[in-house]
Amino acid sequence: MSSAEVAIGVIGVGTIGGYWLDHFAPTLPLPSRARVTAIFRRQQQWLAPRGIDTKHWRETFTKHAQTRQADGIEQWLQVTRQREQQPVLLDLTADKTISRRYPAWFAAGAHIISANKYAGSSAWSFYQELQRVRRQYQRHWLYNTTVGAGLPILSALQERCLCGDQVQRVEGNLSGSLSWIFQQYRAGDKLSDWVLKAQEMGLTEPDPRLDLGGMDVARKLVILAREAGWKLQLKDISMQNLVPVSLQSISATDFVARLDDFDQAFDAWRQREHPNAEQFVYLGYVARDSTGQTSGGTRLQPIDDSSLYARLPAGNANFTVQSRQYDANPLVIQGPGAGPEVTAAGVHSDVLQLIARLKNS
Repeated sequence: MSSAEVAIGVIGVGTIGGYWLDHFAPTLPLPSRARVTAIFRRQQQWLAPRGIDTKHWRETFTKHAQTRQADGIEQWLQVTRQREQQPVLLDLTADKTISRRYPAWFAAGAHIISANKYAGSSAWSFYQELQRVRRQYQRHWLYNTTVGAGLPILSALQERCLCGDQVQRVEGNLSGSLSWIFQQYRAGDKLSDWVLKAQEMGLTEPDPRLDLGGMDVARKLVILAREAGWKLQLKDISMQNLVPVSLQSISATDFVARLDDFDQAFDAWRQREHPNAEQFVYLGYVARDSTGQTSGGTRLQPIDDSSLYARLPAGNANFTVQSRQYDANPLVIQGPGAGPEVTAAGVHSDVLQLIARLKNS
């Protein structure tokens, strides 16, 4: 089927999905015979086997979309295979339920590109089953934007492992949103002001507590660890949650209404733990010691002007990879770590890479 047309189904057309459809889908290379033939939103779907004019997808989606069926994606996969097209699903959501369908979609013929971190950081048993089914049906799964947006951190770890190197530690300010927030924040500011500005810019998750709680960073750490060949799960990550317990279980709307409580709790922590600190960075790490034991954690750490993190451009992420070959002088990968533009660009890079693999298979 290497010469078959590639049919792309887009799941989720929020900030990232919308940007990819607006700016990158119209540039799909004609020789690849790749086209978008389906768009799935939470409540609606649009199936167009002959292809969607992505230059005007918003208007035509409003006109032609139907109520999304529970098995709408499965129906699209079946029709796509019947038309002898190769189906590729872009999961551009942050939906755990969607990620649990990956094994079934692999079995039904799909290759998958993810910006969704849930599959890569899922429970070890599910992750093993997912990989088993992927291998059984010889499907491709690309997920480079789950960590570092468009930065090549996952491919760097893959290369280290392929060449026989042994990764020992990966550390960095893995959250582009928290990087931007704390590159702006100075002691005495209302932290919530910078959180809200980051949210307005599309840098945070829809519920910013996913960033502030450390879970977003923890999921990325699990994905990094597994890329290094380590068996690590979320429960193994020690997280510093910047959200006080009293605000962790309420609705997102109520959390925003109680941002004064959030600011008071953060200031109390700062004055108690780091009374002289002016600037902070939220770091995450995963490591394996000489006995093979793995660990991971997140923490908010004070920095001064001499720190590498103090000199980063706002919103940039920095990854430090220490390995047997990069021991005294670690490998550093740095660049924009968040935002719809760079994430959509990373998704498109995965799309082009997958198209090339399918063409050569």
